[in-house]
Amino acid sequence: MPRIVYIHHNCFVLEAGERTLLFDYPAPAYLPEAAARICASHLAGRQLTVFASHSHDDHFDPEIVAATSGAAARQFVVSDDVADLYGDALPPGRITMEPEDRVDLDGLTVTALESNDMGLAYLLEMDGLTVYYGGDMALWDWPGNSPAANRAVGMTWRRQLGRLEGKRLDVAYSNTDPRLPESLCGAPELLDRVRPRVFVPMHLGGHVHYLDTFAPRLTRPGTTLFRYAKTGDILDI
Repeated sequence: MPRIVYIHHNCFVLEAGERTLLFDYPAPAYLPEAAARICASHLAGRQLTVFASHSHDDHFDPEIVAATSGAAARQFVVSDDVADLYGDALPPGRITMEPEDRVDLDGLTVTALESNDMGLAYLLEMDGLTVYYGGDMALWDWPGNSPAANRAVGMTWRRQLGRLEGKRLDVAYSNTDPRLPESLCGAPELLDRVRPRVFVPMHLGGHVHYLDTFAPRLTRPGTTLFRYAKTGDILDI
């Protein structure tokens, strides 16, 4: 049975059969030591694919090769900005992607989608499971932005939703930053339009208590909300 493990912020492990996926493992300044240890325990001896959506420190650790050394085998899928900035720290066999790139990795099909922040979002298909991982693609409608900037952000966000609409999404990871309490980064809109089987809120900076506040706005019939409370919490899909 596939399962999702919460690590910290936007970092999650997805275990699916023989395959383990790791998303957006952050630099040490954004990752408590206890969370790093729990993450390592879920990677030990596994066939691992590491995804980096972009190069912000809260999403990518330049020492990612050392951090994942306990895995039995590894492949790395990174956005082009990660490869540009940290190419020397990554192994030669890494997969570098740009928007609209598509690659098949031994039965794991990865499609790179646009972001309205740095880097990419990912759409993954494997063993009958379809997963959307948004990275920092979100409705970043900051109050300090100009109306024109917020319109542009919203247009890109809704274009992404239009692309996902109608797909059978088993899991959708998307941001619900508590600094944007009105829009929740567009998460309620994603739930209404895309209707994933499982929704995984992200970008809480470890402040998971906000999920108690946000849960009523993130609850939909037919969608399971991963309401994690601490690092290492697991949701079986």
